[in-house]
Amino acid sequence: MRILLTVPSSRARLHRLAPLGWALRTAGHQVQVAGRPAFTDSITLTGLVAVPVGDGGTGDGGPEHHRLDRRSDTDALLDYFSLWRPDLVVWDSLAPAGAEAAQARGVAAVRMLGPLADRSEGDGLPGRTLDSLPPSLRTAGEPEDLAVRFLPYAGAAVLPAWLRRKPRRRRIHATLGDFASDATVTALFDAMGGSDAEFLCELADDRIPAGARLPGNVRLYQDAPRDAVLASCEAAVHDGGAEVTMSALAAGLPQLILADGTTPTGLAPRVADGGGAILADPAGLRPEAIARLLDDPEPRAGATRLRDEVAAMPGPREVVPLLAAVAGQR
Repeated sequence: MRILLTVPSSRARLHRLAPLGWALRTAGHQVQVAGRPAFTDSITLTGLVAVPVGDGGTGDGGPEHHRLDRRSDTDALLDYFSLWRPDLVVWDSLAPAGAEAAQARGVAAVRMLGPLADRSEGDGLPGRTLDSLPPSLRTAGEPEDLAVRFLPYAGAAVLPAWLRRKPRRRRIHATLGDFASDATVTALFDAMGGSDAEFLCELADDRIPAGARLPGNVRLYQDAPRDAVLASCEAAVHDGGAEVTMSALAAGLPQLILADGTTPTGLAPRVADGGGAILADPAGLRPEAIARLLDDPEPRAGATRLRDEVAAMPGPREVVPLLAAVAGQR
């Protein structure tokens, strides 16, 4: 088969599709990834073939900047369809131009929904849906279609020396996204400094607020593979980003999720209701909350249940025959 993946200019969404792309590729299918010209370097870093579509676009700006949804995007894909003739299009829900082109050419299409995606993204367009959210975290009434297990992937990385040594004390992963306020970063630093655990903090140097003190038990990092970091940890503290939430779920770690009203928290209440996370206001964050994360058996048991649910979902390799069947129905 020839499979075309269509993606917006978002590395997180590209990385969510990359394991499926490689599962299809290693099963013997031809796989290409369509994205804006300015995003093709990110695509080729996954080892997959990039197809430039539309204008230059932007990098990881807001959704309104990186969508692949213009009429010109659909027209460009239609032109390429005439040349390459894909048998199947797998489209991210922020790249509906792929579905529109597939519909116009009578090609089978499958929508990829991420864990924090608006579940209505792409409604009205034909085709099946691949959903990486564990069933127990979906809200009542959400349609069930094809499930695929979330696999943590963040691109090329090298395992650092400090991650190849056995931890001397209990280790916690911590990260805050770009939307976290300086007050939230400072509150997290203060709470980490009052804990006797070691923290691996995925945070850029320029995200440290002026005047904030980096505790001695905190190691900043940026480029280490997150799944390897999480495998060495006993818990995770973050602000509710989809990728780190799902990565911690896959690792079976209890989570402390901070929400200050400006961070994305759509998945956090679901994980908390599922027993795998504790929600906290960063303004009132104390070391005791981190201690509870390590010592309270309830969130750890909930995290284990959710990990087992994620592990029971079909992986990308198991989904390949299902996608082949979808393509064969056209």
